[in-house]
Amino acid sequence: MLDDIALINIALIIVFVIAGVSVVQFYKGRRKNLRILESSIRALEKILEPKDKNYVIIGIYVGYNAIYKIFRKTLTTAEATILLLPRQSLLYMPVAKLASRFDRVFLAFNYSRDMFVEAHVVKKGYYRLGIRHVIKGISKMKIERIKINGKDYYLVYTQRSMAQKLLDFVKSLNNPLIINHIAIVPSIKRLYIAAKLDMHNFIDFLRKSTNLALDLA
Repeated sequence: MLDDIALINIALIIVFVIAGVSVVQFYKGRRKNLRILESSIRALEKILEPKDKNYVIIGIYVGYNAIYKIFRKTLTTAEATILLLPRQSLLYMPVAKLASRFDRVFLAFNYSRDMFVEAHVVKKGYYRLGIRHVIKGISKMKIERIKINGKDYYLVYTQRSMAQKLLDFVKSLNNPLIINHIAIVPSIKRLYIAAKLDMHNFIDFLRKSTNLALDLA
């Protein structure tokens, strides 16, 4: 049976090991997150070609919110939010993975013109409480269940042709399954996209998202 001193020594060794691994994880995770943030900003500015821009840091290693002035056709601004898993934190990372699950990107394209139809493509399970708790006025819209690359999605719409346009966009992506929710929301004159951040296909995602936004302008 181990005596008290031996137990204390083992406890100290464990603490030192965790501390050492935490330091390594901090620098490794910080480096990776900074690389992702810098690359995403370069890609956004390259594709959107904004006339003006404003950034708000959410967390130095976690993400940012950006507003880009576009002024192309009836498209006035684009908003982008990038949220990353806290890779720099060894102890918090498992909790964050359970809560957030993945790196995320949110895009919003805002218009000056009125929009008269509403449509959504939503991945099943993305909203833990279900789509009826998220989409306002869903009781007045039609709902279809479809599959994209073997995964279940919902189509929710007031006009089927607009839902088809969003669906065609999703299917055109190099990695369609990154899309969690894409919507035309007429009440706020907005095209909204929530997606998993996939840096390998980020340029493809941005370019096609921007083309869709301009096509709707």
